[in-house]
Amino acid sequence: MRFQCSSCGRIVAVDDIDAGIMVQCGHCGSVVQVPPTRLSRGSVIADFIIRRAIGQGGMGTVYLSHQITLDRPAALKILAESYANNAEFVALFIKEARAAAKLNHPHIVQAYAVGEDDGLLYFAMENIDGETMKDVLAREGVIPVDQALNIIQQIAEALNYAWIEQKLIHCDIKPDNIMLTSTGRAKLADLGLARVTGDMSDADDDEVMGTPQYISPEALTGAPMDARSDIYSLGATFYQFVTGRLAFDGNTAAEIAKKHLTEPLIPPRSVNKDIPESVSRIIMKMMAKNPSMRYQDASELIDDLRNARRGKLAGPSTDSEILSGASKAAVRVARPAGGGTVLDGGGDRQNDRARNIYNLKKRQQDEARKTRVVVLIACLVLLVSLIAAGILFYFNNAKAREERARKEAAEAAERELQRDTPMTLAVDEIVAFSRANPTDKRGLLEKCEEFIAKNYQPGKPKEEQALMTFRAVFQEVDEAVMASTRDLEARKLRKQIAQLKDEAEAAEEAKLRAEQAERDRLKAIEYEQQAAQLRKEQSARAALELSERLVREKEYFSWRMIDQTLHDHMDRVEKDYAVWFQNLDRNAQDSDEAVAEVARPYRDWAKAVLDNIAGAKTIRENSYNGNTILADTQIGYGPSGICTVKSINNGVVKAVMVDNKPFQFEFDDLPQKQRLVLLKKGAGEAGHSDALYFYLLLYGDFTGAKTIAADDDNAKEITAYVIASYFKHALENSDEKMREELQAKYGAMREFRTALSAWNKQNNP
Repeated sequence: MRFQCSSCGRIVAVDDIDAGIMVQCGHCGSVVQVPPTRLSRGSVIADFIIRRAIGQGGMGTVYLSHQITLDRPAALKILAESYANNAEFVALFIKEARAAAKLNHPHIVQAYAVGEDDGLLYFAMENIDGETMKDVLAREGVIPVDQALNIIQQIAEALNYAWIEQKLIHCDIKPDNIMLTSTGRAKLADLGLARVTGDMSDADDDEVMGTPQYISPEALTGAPMDARSDIYSLGATFYQFVTGRLAFDGNTAAEIAKKHLTEPLIPPRSVNKDIPESVSRIIMKMMAKNPSMRYQDASELIDDLRNARRGKLAGPSTDSEILSGASKAAVRVARPAGGGTVLDGGGDRQNDRARNIYNLKKRQQDEARKTRVVVLIACLVLLVSLIAAGILFYFNNAKAREERARKEAAEAAERELQRDTPMTLAVDEIVAFSRANPTDKRGLLEKCEEFIAKNYQPGKPKEEQALMTFRAVFQEVDEAVMASTRDLEARKLRKQIAQLKDEAEAAEEAKLRAEQAERDRLKAIEYEQQAAQLRKEQSARAALELSERLVREKEYFSWRMIDQTLHDHMDRVEKDYAVWFQNLDRNAQDSDEAVAEVARPYRDWAKAVLDNIAGAKTIRENSYNGNTILADTQIGYGPSGICTVKSINNGVVKAVMVDNKPFQFEFDDLPQKQRLVLLKKGAGEAGHSDALYFYLLLYGDFTGAKTIAADDDNAKEITAYVIASYFKHALENSDEKMREELQAKYGAMREFRTALSAWNKQNNP
């Protein structure tokens, strides 16, 4: 195994048997502890350093890790041993994970690497700073519709990309596999568990991929699957987001599967009235039981999700256009009658006069109307001319006003430039003082320094000119004052030199005495440091020698306690460990802290083993002489399958069959499963359930011991170390026949194969 040195950070390689012990780093020379297991903090798997476990799933455990070559964090999934031992699964898994690694999308958790390291199958991916939607649902209950639409759209975009690029389907869309980053972005995880469409035929016909609450009907029936299957699962997830409940639920997986296949889906809007009808219709279409009735690809779904987010209903409009028009009316023109009563001649003349008078008045009226029109037109023309003249006058006057305004502004600006400011007034005051007091150079210099302290910033030409005048005055007065000051300083300096000469001689003598005292002090410190370093080196050597000895003793006692127990010498094992514990306890209380620090973990180990040995002895006694403790216990045995234990004495079990026929058998002849039933009950009755794994370990049932110790990190660590130590020393102290017996009994265990490989390298180079 490999691990990262806690002192220098370099990678160190050791044998698996060294797990949990103190070793010396080959890079920096520091004595450091090897991680207790291959998956403990600091262990190295391929290109990744394990930091801590961050999740547990059906296929394995996820660890936060650090990728060495690219210097970045990563999530490292270690697949369970049952998957890693399946060669067909491993080949298909690696192929599909590599296909997922080719995908690069903002809403897909990026896959980094996949491979195998000394029997451990791993899948490395991007580490997301956030939480799963399962966690969000557990906390919030219901996701707001707007947020749910946004998340589902992002995941749909990821599915569409995976399908277009690699024809990849996820097969397990659910809240657990949707991550929400700290910035609110949704990411699809676990694409390493997906199936490439072209490889679906390679899987077993009876294999069902997915989670029962979100699985598509075709995945349950074994029908061909494509992108529409993921759309169904995404719809079931969407349903849970906005309603707070599962689309289909039940007490068993079979009951849930039946509902997916036969039971109609309750519309989401019937569960939660706040869900818009458009969103409810989208979910119903996503979860249609017939794939042909669903969205045929994720791009169609994305379009409807966008429309729903903009407030548009998904689907065509059913409104019709309304036509309107207007009817025509007929207009009739009436003509006045032109005839009258026919009179005699006088009457005709009278009529002619009347007509002439009428025609004259009509002409006069027409001429008056024409005159009014002409006058009106003339007035309009005059009005337009006046308006045009007024507009022209206004614009000409405005231009003149604008020119005057510009001229006035320029004159004002010029006056502003020539106006005195605090800066110019201050310079004028300095110049006036200089002229009025030509001999007061010190006073003039003080005024100049006051001017400088005010930190004036010139912004006008007059201020620039004033600044030049000030510089000329300041330079002249500064030189005059400095010349006078130099003469005074020269006289003072000569006096000080004489005084300093006397002081220097006295100081030199004092310095020599101080230097000698400092040399004496440094030499004393050096002697003390050398002595301390010598003591430290002696302590380190003693600690290292003790560490090397305790490593060998720990291995030896781990092998010996099993070897002696298998030869019925458990009392001798307990006595040997008690003596070893006493020696370790003395070392742990040594005045040399380095020695004590090395001994303490071994003392704690020996104490834990002693406690477990005592518990194992009690379990043994209760199991081999459990007349009252194990009476009336039912176990499977014999052809009829079940018998009832009546008593156990000296390892002989007396029992009756279901027909009350008595018989007896040896306790050790029981199959492992039935023997474990009696051992568990005996351990529980005696209050030593925690020592059962150790009992099995002492009597060589390593598989049973690993199974029981799996849920306890301390027990698991002890079990792994003792098994490895036993195999190492058993092989070293065995002849060919004994090795064949060990091979027959433990050949299937990975720990035995590892120890045997190491023994062969050492003895058959």
